[in-house]
Amino acid sequence: MTARDRMLAAIRGLPSDQIPWAPRMDLWCIALRARGTLPREFQGLNLDGIADVLGVGCHAVRGDYTLERDPEEFALRAYGLENHVDSPFRLELGELGVDFECDGQNYLTCIKTPAGELTTQLQLTPAMKQSGISIPFTKRFPIRSVDDLEAVGQVFEHLKVIPIPEAYTKFRNRIGERGLAVAYGPNGASPMHFILHDLMPMEQFFYCYADERPALNRLAEKIGFFLDAVLEALLACEAEVVHWGSNYDQDLTPPKFFAKEIAPWLKKVSDRVHQAGKYLQTHTDGENRYLLPHYPACGFDIAESVCPHPMTSCTLAEIRKGVGPTTTVWGGIPSVALLESSMDEAAFEAYLDQVFAEIGSGERLIFGVADNVPPDAKLDRLHRIRERIESFGAVQPGREDRRAGGGT
Repeated sequence: MTARDRMLAAIRGLPSDQIPWAPRMDLWCIALRARGTLPREFQGLNLDGIADVLGVGCHAVRGDYTLERDPEEFALRAYGLENHVDSPFRLELGELGVDFECDGQNYLTCIKTPAGELTTQLQLTPAMKQSGISIPFTKRFPIRSVDDLEAVGQVFEHLKVIPIPEAYTKFRNRIGERGLAVAYGPNGASPMHFILHDLMPMEQFFYCYADERPALNRLAEKIGFFLDAVLEALLACEAEVVHWGSNYDQDLTPPKFFAKEIAPWLKKVSDRVHQAGKYLQTHTDGENRYLLPHYPACGFDIAESVCPHPMTSCTLAEIRKGVGPTTTVWGGIPSVALLESSMDEAAFEAYLDQVFAEIGSGERLIFGVADNVPPDAKLDRLHRIRERIESFGAVQPGREDRRAGGGT
């Protein structure tokens, strides 16, 4: 079976010759390129080539962020928006006037709306690139007070979502059988989550959410129409898996907020995705213990970037039980497990013993690194995880008597 075959089998709950293994490598690659320390065998390669050298599945979610990008693709990044060559749609701002400048590190965007002028700033420094960061950080958000809400709403009213399914097809063909090319939607899973995630500082958001809810709801309604158009563009491409929503955490998106403002939209999106014959993936990379009870009702098929103990309080077994028996978990290896400074050799092997002892038959599991393989990772540990997976053997759904390192 190919890596793609194994991943689809895991999502469908079907047997396969082994558990798929698809660690995310873009942060590692970008950091080592910037440092000038990328090993020779990886030089000149992007995600697909890196996966080939490592002998792992290709983590091809949202697009290949190791590709060089035009700074103008980030002109709207402070609004949670960007264009990418691998995306199945393109975003344009219509007739609103936009001024964009980039000096190589700072990205300044000024948008003139009928309700006023909005200026945002992003930054991506050489030091940030050496840490593996590929997307500029927001230094100046579009919403700095309630007075900006109407102008930001007008930005979303003027946004045009232009489907380009052929762009996704090129992405899928480039990845081939190395993995699943996942079509990437917004990080904000719902309009209100979108505002929290991208449009204003978090502390300011929750003050505004408490004191200015009607005004936030009006903005959320406008963002909702935009998200509907994005969903239609995602459904129009040939992707088997659509990614929607990222970065849930019981402290940052607390359970009551998640249940009210995020879960209904995830369920709405999952229903539409399933009607189109596709699977829904979402990025659950935070502390999830008190969010787990809410996940099954959301209807998503894949919980991606699952980050277990010791980086969060839940073991992989607890998370797999919490998301429910029909949800596939993608992740399960915390990034610290690849760092000698965090786990010595004995601790790493003991950790793998525990993980493989608790995965039962291995069904509905795609091993990956949450959130990303770090720049200082020991690559030989990726190989040793692969060896453990190969030793574990075939995935036989329903069979629970497997043990670490066991065969068939």
